[in-house]
Amino acid sequence: MPTRRLRLVLRIWTVIFALGAVDFFVFPYLTVRILNSTAKSLGMHEVTALNGGQDFWLTLAVPYMILVAAFSWVAQRGPRIQAQPVQFLMLAKAASSLTSLALFLLGGFAYPFLANFIIDGAIVLLTYWFYRAARSELVFPSSS
Repeated sequence: MPTRRLRLVLRIWTVIFALGAVDFFVFPYLTVRILNSTAKSLGMHEVTALNGGQDFWLTLAVPYMILVAAFSWVAQRGPRIQAQPVQFLMLAKAASSLTSLALFLLGGFAYPFLANFIIDGAIVLLTYWFYRAARSELVFPSSS
């Protein structure tokens, strides 16, 4: 049962992260505007909308989302869940969450950074909860 739950969560993440990659690539300006409108309604700081020079970051954000989708997919696709891709997924999301927290604290308390800290942090915690419950049934790489 714990393995089925982890497999379901990983499949959900695969879809969400793949859609996130499409969103970041096709609608980066709209995404920033939506986050900034939420910031305004909460009375928080906004982030500067992307411009030509900042579009460079899309070359990193889109592949990142593709990778976390791939980690989620590869981990769950066999008869038994592979532990290592799940670990890489949690590492990537923890790094994203903590980077967002640092940018929130050091960069003027802009809401989009706080939102990403909370969302990616929640993804790590939720995934870890299911991972830990299924740990005894996971496949770990051999140490050869």
